[in-house]
Amino acid sequence: MRSLRRLPALLLLSLVLGCGQEGLPEPEAETLSARTDAATRGGWTIQNACGNAGTTPQIFSNTLMSPPALNMGGGAPANWNPESGRLRRGGIEYVSANGLRFELITDRCTYIKEVKVGTRVVTPTYTDGYWYSATDASYQPADPGRYGYNLWIFFPYLGDGSTNQVTITVGRTFGSGVATYSFPMVQVDTVEASSASAPMGFSRTELWNMFGKALYEKFNRETNSTVITSTDGSMRRIYDYDPSSLQLSVTSNGVGFSFKFKTDINNWCDPTIRAYGTFKLKADFTGISVDWVTAPQASLDWPALCSAVQVVPILGLIPNLIYDIIESEAAGSMSSTIENSIIESLPETGSVRLFLAGSTTRTNELLVNLRLPAPSIKINVPYDAFDMTRSATLFPSGENLTLLASGLGVNDYVAGVTPQTTLYSGPSGVPRYGSTTWPNPQTLSRASNPVWYGQPIARLLARTWPTVLSTSTYQYSPGCTFKAHNTFGNAAVRFGVNDTVTDAQRLRGVFGAAPGYSLRVVFLNEFNPTTGDGASRCGGMTSGPVVSSDLGVLANP
Repeated sequence: MRSLRRLPALLLLSLVLGCGQEGLPEPEAETLSARTDAATRGGWTIQNACGNAGTTPQIFSNTLMSPPALNMGGGAPANWNPESGRLRRGGIEYVSANGLRFELITDRCTYIKEVKVGTRVVTPTYTDGYWYSATDASYQPADPGRYGYNLWIFFPYLGDGSTNQVTITVGRTFGSGVATYSFPMVQVDTVEASSASAPMGFSRTELWNMFGKALYEKFNRETNSTVITSTDGSMRRIYDYDPSSLQLSVTSNGVGFSFKFKTDINNWCDPTIRAYGTFKLKADFTGISVDWVTAPQASLDWPALCSAVQVVPILGLIPNLIYDIIESEAAGSMSSTIENSIIESLPETGSVRLFLAGSTTRTNELLVNLRLPAPSIKINVPYDAFDMTRSATLFPSGENLTLLASGLGVNDYVAGVTPQTTLYSGPSGVPRYGSTTWPNPQTLSRASNPVWYGQPIARLLARTWPTVLSTSTYQYSPGCTFKAHNTFGNAAVRFGVNDTVTDAQRLRGVFGAAPGYSLRVVFLNEFNPTTGDGASRCGGMTSGPVVSSDLGVLANP
């Protein structure tokens, strides 16, 4: 079946009413919900035909039939659609569709008394995207004392990881007593099979700051002068790197850059050099490497009355300089910085390269893909500084969760820049104004403290929710892992961002300014529990509880 959430409501209604086993049969003359307490008609009292009016109804089984679920181990069944799928972990159903179909087996003379999704009572009438329909099953159990129903429950699509308890209550036909079946449902954007490719995003702002910091270090910081070796083996001093000259773009064609500096030439004829190029990244079992779209080049601006006789040896500076900054194995280069940030965060450092699965670029974002051999879910995390009224995401306690995030979560004004311009932040966040050590950074200014003081603004955060005595908050880095833990049962986790409530609300109020992040959560225990326990952890802090604005109970700071 096509993804349920992609079908308009009225079309969906006509579809399920006209389908067979995967849809809903035509409604009966007497609806199941009409089989209630004893009634008097024409002076006669209508009684329970099964003789069990005084007994409590029984639910023998309630099997979820649609959407289809991943197999044990995270394998995908035939014709798998991540946008209309299901994953079951520890009694929790992770669902990417907007409807569920059950095969419900009860004893005879029962009816559907009530259906609830969270606190919402769902009725057979379509209301705000909620409705249900129950019909007698086409194939009844062999046991004459049992009866089967097809039950469809529909609800609005939510891909933000919200958890709702689904509760089905059956009553006794013309009698008393009820029986219920209930389970937690987490609504996600997609359910992904084991080894599905997942992107980790690096925003243009993040690359800009990497580049600017690397150049600042290369030119010996405040000294702004250093000696490098040319391609002909000669030594030459470079100096006067101009931070304001740095330009960087990220498009589908790659990462383009340019910057200016000077070099020593005899007779006071030092030219200004503009270095530029375009590159992409390769990511495979050998690691991360640079794929040059346009190799490093230079243009030279000579002072008046100077001759360009030394152009060739000067141009030999450019490849060496750029390679050191972008693709050298040195810790300060861009490619090694990106690779190290990924590899150091992921489990089994020696074999992480085996899971690298390519790299692409798109407007303002570079993506590095990973294929971990474990199932995952994708959540659309809103730009929530833990100020929004929404439920947490439920996970089995003890589950190791690996985070792979992408997207441009917020567009806000760059601090200290004239004329005024904006930047996009990725899930790693943006430095707060005044916290950087290199010139011409791209930062965000905040008048008050964010959720986690000292961490980048707009960084993706995960927070246990709620707790009684203390709480843990984790900060994202590409591929990091944290353990969902709750001594008393399943663990509730809220995903949000590191910002002030005031600024989060301001940005959410501007159309298109705060779309939030796309987060892939990998169930690493499915790969190997030992590996999961040994995985590099997301940085975390533990603090005392405060009163939650949305739950009214002790929660996180």
